[in-house]
Amino acid sequence: MTEKILGYILLGLGIMTIIYSGLNVYAVFTKQTQPVKLFNFKGIGLDTSQMLASSLPPEAAQFLKQNPDKPAPSEIISAELINDTSNIFAHLMLMGFIASVGAKLANIGAMLVRPIVVKLKAKEVVSDTK
Repeated sequence: MTEKILGYILLGLGIMTIIYSGLNVYAVFTKQTQPVKLFNFKGIGLDTSQMLASSLPPEAAQFLKQNPDKPAPSEIISAELINDTSNIFAHLMLMGFIASVGAKLANIGAMLVRPIVVKLKAKEVVSDTK
């Protein structure tokens, strides 16, 4: 009888874990909560003055190197976009792992709750008693 009680507890914990991870992922995608902050990358940028310096005449390239008003590198992909995408993906993977743990708990609980039925085929014994 204690197996059944333990089975129901494990089944309930597993289902609650799966529901929690599903609701948490839903809340992240609807922007009600923030994903786990794992990554903090810089944006991907390109320094246009270095690209232009190779194709310009030597006098203009020297002028660009001496100019203190050097333009900031052009940002191709922002840091916010990289970090948000990476953090949401990491959060999704983490919640998938937690949901799989819940599924394993629920599976063990279901095995403990299920009755064990053994059906044996009995051989008929023919007796020659006359």
